[in-house]
Amino acid sequence: MDNDFNEELEFLNKLNEDNELFEREFEIIKNRYPIKDCSKVHDFISKNRGLIIILNKTTELLEEYVPYASCIYIELDNDPLFTPQLLLFVRAFEQDFGNGFKKDIRRINNILDPLLFKFDLALEFFIFRGMVHNH
Repeated sequence: MDNDFNEELEFLNKLNEDNELFEREFEIIKNRYPIKDCSKVHDFISKNRGLIIILNKTTELLEEYVPYASCIYIELDNDPLFTPQLLLFVRAFEQDFGNGFKKDIRRINNILDPLLFKFDLALEFFIFRGMVHNH
C-alpha cells in the first residue's frame, strides 16, 4: 500500500507556518535526545522543519525495532565536502551489535526513506549505527 503522507505533509505545513508550534516540537526533541551544539542543530532543523517529523517517527521506530539500543546524541555534521547532515548516533551492546543491530537500523532507514524523499531531506538525515558499548 502506497503512503502519500497526507498527515505528515499537513503537519509540516503547520510547522512551517507556526513558529511557536515549531519551538514546542523542538523542545520535545531536546527532551528525547541529547544534542551537541544545540543552537546549530536548532537552526538547521528550523530551515528543514520536516526533520521534526522525521525525528518523531525515528523515536517510534527505534522503540519498536531496537529497544535494546540507546541514542547517544544528535549532532550536525558540517563537513565542507558534503551537504550538512543531522546525525543521530545510536549504540548497542556488543552482542546486539553483531547480532542484528545493523539490520534493524537498515529496516528503520528503509521505512524512513520514502518520507525523507517526500520532504526532500534524503541527504539531510542519517542514523549513525557504528557505536558499540560493553556494559
